[in-house]
Amino acid sequence: MDNRLHYQIDEKRPTSSAMNYALNVVEAMGDTGLVNVPIKPTTAMLTAGAKSGHVSVETAWKIYQAMINEEG
Repeated sequence: MDNRLHYQIDEKRPTSSAMNYALNVVEAMGDTGLVNVPIKPTTAMLTAGAKSGHVSVETAWKIYQAMINEEG
């Protein structure tokens, strides 16, 4: 897992079992190469995608939607 994404929990801070479970799930996702992304990308994300793919922002938005909606 990318060390930039791995945060240490302050052991003095009480945590709930639900929080621990959620953190374990997020860590497991990272270990398998998965990340959590927004359903609606930011303008900056769309602009970067458009520039990188040499397409319009509208096309980048359609590509993003297609990837999010694809069942794997």
